[in-house]
Amino acid sequence: MSRTPSRRGAIAWAVSLSLLSALPPAHAQGAAKWPSQAVRFVVPFPAGSAPDVLIRHVGARLGEKWGQGVIVDNKPGGSGVIGMNAILAAPIDGYTFGFVQGSAISVAPSTIRGVSYDFNRDFVPVTLAAVAPFMLAVPANSPYKTLADFIAAARARPQGIEVADNGRGTAPHLASALLGLQSGAQFLEVHYPGGAQAMQATLGGQTQMMVETYNVVAGNVQGGRMRVLASMGDRVEAGLEQFPLASKTVPGAVAHGWFAVIAKKGVDPQVLARLNKDMNEALLLPDVVAKSRELGTYPRPGTPEQLARYIAEDRKTWQDVLDKLNIKPE
Repeated sequence: MSRTPSRRGAIAWAVSLSLLSALPPAHAQGAAKWPSQAVRFVVPFPAGSAPDVLIRHVGARLGEKWGQGVIVDNKPGGSGVIGMNAILAAPIDGYTFGFVQGSAISVAPSTIRGVSYDFNRDFVPVTLAAVAPFMLAVPANSPYKTLADFIAAARARPQGIEVADNGRGTAPHLASALLGLQSGAQFLEVHYPGGAQAMQATLGGQTQMMVETYNVVAGNVQGGRMRVLASMGDRVEAGLEQFPLASKTVPGAVAHGWFAVIAKKGVDPQVLARLNKDMNEALLLPDVVAKSRELGTYPRPGTPEQLARYIAEDRKTWQDVLDKLNIKPE
């Protein structure tokens, strides 16, 4: 014989259902408590490099805010591919993110054979963190006083004028190639294993100019051994006001190294929103801005949508350059 629920029991049951329906979904409850453990940033650079130092400095501020540890996990090598693969291999739990260089997203898949990741398929943007405009630097005794002088000399030499970079297909090489393509000047690109060797070649007169970020050339510029003809930045950054923009002489000659926070696709959107907010606030703290400038990088926080557009434009720019140089994956 069945029993009919009492009126009091029916009311209690209805109230219970109402309370349950009012509760946020489980993922929202988890996001509200995030982070409840240490957060890891995979960094495709060696310890002590400018982006490594920057994310450690930012991470210290985030750790103070979150009351949780921030781990920087260096995975250098392979033009950023090793680090990107490490992010891709991490669990989708909202505790592993990437602090990666733009070239690992925009260039490496088109220059390195066997890259298995696809940014749009496998990752999501969180925020652009910082940019590092490329500088066009010559020895202090160079006869070229302006970028216009250098371009004119290059156009007058059919065999080209020697420009040093830190390797074929690297960001400095592509920045130099972009300058040549936009100006109609012929450059004889000389590739070196790294920025230090390119510096020595330029100071020694084997090459007439080098392309690198300011932190690489700053010591020699401040010591009077080199001069910067122009910055390839898209705007004048604080501390670089003395350097004219290359785009004023050669329209379209804009090139940065850049660093961004990304996540593996599938991470809770509310966690990503919290990370975006906290990261952007940390990037603009006075001590972080000061440290960033010391490193030759310049904070550029924003929204995920802005980073997505930035990536799309960057990929198109460099793919066009790669196509014109006939650089294929190898």
